[in-house]
Amino acid sequence: MIGSVTPIERKGEGNAAGAILGGIVGGVLGHQVGGGRGRDAATVAGAVGGALVGNELSRGGATVSHWEVRVRFDDGTNQMIRFDQEPPWRVGDKVRVDGGRIVPSN
Repeated sequence: MIGSVTPIERKGEGNAAGAILGGIVGGVLGHQVGGGRGRDAATVAGAVGGALVGNELSRGGATVSHWEVRVRFDDGTNQMIRFDQEPPWRVGDKVRVDGGRIVPSN
């Protein structure tokens, strides 16, 4: 029987190019603000902020999803099976595992 169906999501991976480009743009924009030590502080803050934003944007905001389906057997044991696409199974469905695949129970 299906014991649980759990969607798993995590953020995509960022890359250094996005952080570097964001840092450069942020630093240039920050350098346009104020004068003297204020300009230096704005440049550093712009570079750091730009790097953070650039890294986040390079992730594309996308998530990588998979689903973990826990099958509970009559003897009380469980087996977790991972799906890359949303599975058709719902909690309580009567199933069996055949060769690592979930199939309807007869």
